[in-house]
Amino acid sequence: MTPRGRAALVLGLVLIVSAIVAGTVEVRVGQRGCGSAVSAHAPEGRFARNAESRIEDQCDRKITNRRWLVGVIGVVGVVVAVAGAYDHRARDQSG
Repeated sequence: MTPRGRAALVLGLVLIVSAIVAGTVEVRVGQRGCGSAVSAHAPEGRFARNAESRIEDQCDRKITNRRWLVGVIGVVGVVVAVAGAYDHRARDQSG
């Protein structure tokens, strides 16, 4: 494996770990917790009038955006890691 391949493999693994962490960190809307990209839940607490619906919509939007971000980072990490793992020096085939 070449040094470039090792660097790509490490970078890919770092991206994968970053995606895992980003998927498990809690998403918040103001003072309300919405859960994580992996395990979302409805915001809890007392709400004024139609604030519950508005906060739920904001939570849904933030959770969806976080899931897209985690998916993109994860896919890029896997592609970079696989490309790094298969980066070998060309062998001399004359012989």
